Amino acid sequence: MGGYVIILTGASGGIGRELIGYLLKIDDVIGIYNRSLPSDTSDMRLKYEKIDIEKSDEIRLFAKEWGPKLSKVTLVHAAAVKIDGLVINYTEADWDHVMGVNIKGNFLFTRAFLPFMIGEKWGRIIHISSLGGIQGCPGTLAYSASKASLVGMSNVLAKEYARFHITSNVLVLGYFEAGLFNALRDSEKKRVIEQIPSKVLGNVSNIANAVEFLIKSEYTNGSVINIDGGV
Repeated sequence: MGGYVIILTGASGGIGRELIGYLLKIDDVIGIYNRSLPSDTSDMRLKYEKIDIEKSDEIRLFAKEWGPKLSKVTLVHAAAVKIDGLVINYTEADWDHVMGVNIKGNFLFTRAFLPFMIGEKWGRIIHISSLGGIQGCPGTLAYSASKASLVGMSNVLAKEYARFHITSNVLVLGYFEAGLFNALRDSEKKRVIEQIPSKVLGNVSNIANAVEFLIKSEYTNGSVINIDGGV
């Protein structure tokens, strides 16, 4: 594997697992997972790496191995955890874990690959946020705070590294046929679908389309793009 490549964190998650196949139509892909190795390992243009993205040492070793071999790197930060609970009962451990994956892991991966992007004067950083997280719902304080923080993070990256032809943008996802939606109770699923003007869930291909657009669009920088069907 060499040349153009998309590095996708959260490759074993609901959205990530579905997204891999579409991303392979754009570029080679390295999927980052932590617990369970995804089952599809047959494509020679797809590699998987097991990394705990809360651990800087593991990310640093990965970047040291792969960074010099690759060019035109796109980071797609899709790794996320969601631990619900009312604020009054919320534990510090749960807060730290949500922030560790959703924010710190994003920061660590971005920092590790920025030197290679700067050296090449090309890079794409794409943060996956969530409509549900940004709107805020009872019991989702840590998740909502982490997803909203991605917008501020992306804006800073866009301003700091645009001079090196590196862009940073945020995709705010609505409700899709994969991922957290499948964990909802039937009554909650019905309520969610009622919020969508078309009454149709999104297909993951729409996320891949946006990723491809951002890879090709060097003047789209510091943007927040909603992919939510008009919610």
